[in-house]
Amino acid sequence: MIETALGKKKPLIDREIIVLAVILLFLPFVLPYKSLTPEILIYALGAVAFNILLGYTGMLSFGQGALFGAGAYMTGLVLIHLQIHPLLALLCGCLIGAATAFIIGFFSIRQVGIYFVMLTLAFNQLVYFIVYQWKGLTGGDDGLLDVPRPDFSIFPGVEIPIQTNLQFFLFVWVIFILAIIVIRRILNSSFGRVLVAIKENPERAAAIGYNIQHYKLAAFVVSGFFTGLAGGLYALFMRMVPITAVELFTSTDFIIMSLLGGLGSLYGPIAGAVIIKIASEIVSAIWARWLLVMGVTFIVCILFMPGGVWGLVTAIIEKRKTAAMQTMRSQ
Repeated sequence: MIETALGKKKPLIDREIIVLAVILLFLPFVLPYKSLTPEILIYALGAVAFNILLGYTGMLSFGQGALFGAGAYMTGLVLIHLQIHPLLALLCGCLIGAATAFIIGFFSIRQVGIYFVMLTLAFNQLVYFIVYQWKGLTGGDDGLLDVPRPDFSIFPGVEIPIQTNLQFFLFVWVIFILAIIVIRRILNSSFGRVLVAIKENPERAAAIGYNIQHYKLAAFVVSGFFTGLAGGLYALFMRMVPITAVELFTSTDFIIMSLLGGLGSLYGPIAGAVIIKIASEIVSAIWARWLLVMGVTFIVCILFMPGGVWGLVTAIIEKRKTAAMQTMRSQ
């Protein structure tokens, strides 16, 4: 429990996160493929990390693929060459993701608008070119192969297996929920409120004394940390790191998931990732040109649901609450 400014105690875990955790926990039992469930959570974490930039700070970055790939390759490399604990490998992925984000953000935040977008895109392509050319380290276009997935060791001689799809899902589920708790705390802090102020009116935020560039760079680093974590989990999930992890399409996946689910909300990108991954799996099994269906659906959602799926859900809930209150008052 923590003390609020009014002296009231606030639980460390919000009710919404508990509900989210319970819903996600049932995914392996309702989806036809258990192997799909860890991938959903991994991409959901990447979309939430991207939403820190666009949804809360107003920065449209096409460099998320570079951060995701950096975390994936670093995690895979340390597991292959050092055989360390999977949590330490994931931490290495987080740190390289944050470091890569610092470099990209340091140069990109000096620009605004289309120039900022093009710089992040250029950095993503630069990282892709490095990965493609450095075949001795990354495997080039073949990808980084034979990434081990060691069991999760708690104490010497006590290990939790994470080899099967269900076991690995539970491992990812725990890390995902912990990451969401931390991200929620960050966004609900004074730091998060400053990011929203920068998005809404950067001139006014600068006028009252906030260093806009420092906060934007900090947002980049936080986003890179959690995107690198998602990339590290992806390396463990795939047991390899394909070069597609650093492609521009990975960045656009996170953008589409966030826009479809709803920007400016912690849970919108999660909803978007769940919808995109499940729908793509179902539609691709029915029709080879499934991307056409997904594209049309995305366009319709953007045109008629500017707040995304989560925005529509919250609007319906608020409308029902208002109607219920009016009914109670009339009685």
